[in-house]
Amino acid sequence: MKKVVVFTLRLISTFGFWNGLWLSIRFGFGRIENIQLPNISHPLSLRPDTSDYETFYQVFLVDEYNVDFVKNPKVIIDGGANIGLFSIKMKNKFPDATIVCIEPDHENFHLLQKNLSLYKNIFFENCGIWSSDTRLKVFDKFNLGKWGMMVEEDLVNGNVDAISLNSLLKKYNIQSVDILKLDIETSEKQVFLENYEEWLPKVKMIIIEFHDRIEEGCAKPFFVAINKHFKQYSYSTKGENTVIVNKDII
Repeated sequence: MKKVVVFTLRLISTFGFWNGLWLSIRFGFGRIENIQLPNISHPLSLRPDTSDYETFYQVFLVDEYNVDFVKNPKVIIDGGANIGLFSIKMKNKFPDATIVCIEPDHENFHLLQKNLSLYKNIFFENCGIWSSDTRLKVFDKFNLGKWGMMVEEDLVNGNVDAISLNSLLKKYNIQSVDILKLDIETSEKQVFLENYEEWLPKVKMIIIEFHDRIEEGCAKPFFVAINKHFKQYSYSTKGENTVIVNKDII
């Protein structure tokens, strides 16, 4: 009961009394498809009895992505896009930005496409981010639900492709990345372990969640890479996210 009350109060605080109350009723009855939020251009959908609730709570109610963004971002990469809530927020904040969404889980990916289908300049990649182009197995390794889907390299039984950020930038002819958001469930360890020298200096801002609580040593390769290739940068945190701004190119 306490959790429901806190959730309702968060909705009211964020969206106003009547909008928040109406959303609370919809959530209470599990009517969470095609939800229209104030100041969000198009409806979005969640799945009942999944971690979509927690994802919604983090993105819209706790506002964990309320950070000082670089000015007028033109290119945003959403790594670990899940069902697209971060990209929805970015597209409404920066409507002229081009966003590339990467999500390895097939079920998440289908809802991601649905949630962003009415927005322009959105591109979708049903794959995982890795240090090289390979094959991955995507699965719920630790029973964390749809926001905790993990990947491991598996050339024999892999069920999804992996794409390196080098390949992604070349595919879309991206010369500079304004915002790189990474919430990739321990894969950050692999991404920053090797083959980052070409693409990393092209990134202005990184918003990343580390998963050392799941697998030890996820953060270390990131900071080694950052300190090697960024002469000057700012560091801050917001909720579970670490925010790095590359002062070399800002």
